[in-house]
Amino acid sequence: MSFDISVIIPAHHEGRLAHPTMRSLFRAARYANKRSVETEIIIVMDRPDKKTREYFDRYINSRIKIYTVDFGDPGLARNYGVSKSLAKYISFLDADNLFGLNWIYNSVKYIEKKDSDVIAHPEYHIIFGMFNYAWEQVSSNSLKFKVENLIEENYWDTFLVSKKKILLEYPFEATTAGQGFGFEDWHHSCETLAAGIEHHVVPGTVHFMRKKKTGSHLDISTRSNLLMRPTRLFNPVVFSSMLNKMP
Repeated sequence: MSFDISVIIPAHHEGRLAHPTMRSLFRAARYANKRSVETEIIIVMDRPDKKTREYFDRYINSRIKIYTVDFGDPGLARNYGVSKSLAKYISFLDADNLFGLNWIYNSVKYIEKKDSDVIAHPEYHIIFGMFNYAWEQVSSNSLKFKVENLIEENYWDTFLVSKKKILLEYPFEATTAGQGFGFEDWHHSCETLAAGIEHHVVPGTVHFMRKKKTGSHLDISTRSNLLMRPTRLFNPVVFSSMLNKMP
């Protein structure tokens, strides 16, 4: 079977919350398939609880690939999924979030039109759950983008589409408890930017992100006062050159 894009879903303790996630993925995959973009689905269950394991058992005899790992680390779970992919492009989806209908198709077509490597992100995040708001993302070549802001905050997260070769060359770093490091998505944004890979938003696309009261990896990292790993972006030579390139 030939695939254009692999959607990798790391699963942990989502249980039945994974059901609307999968429905949104199936819907987006059908939309893309009707337009000749084939989607591979890969589930990476990383130390799943009983309810999460029981939910994904229903897909054992389907075309969906399901792996169980013991990393205890979201970045390493994503990297494992990338290693199992058969597609040229990769997208990630947390097991309690939702795809927009046109995300798979539009992001692949957007990247295909680019002469150089880029990482694609949705134009909007719609946050729901504990509180509700809309977050407009910006491209790294936008007048709104300021590279110096990456010193204290991340512009993007792991909701992206990228060529597989980029994710193999720049995998997510481990943020396993006890190391003192967190925010693997922030670190990945900085590392890829330092390598000259731009981050672009795809017009007219959206991602729906569930905000839980407690238990998210971001919440744990923030409460634990974890730090981002050192990154080449903040090497004085690299960072000053990036500042000079800003419009």
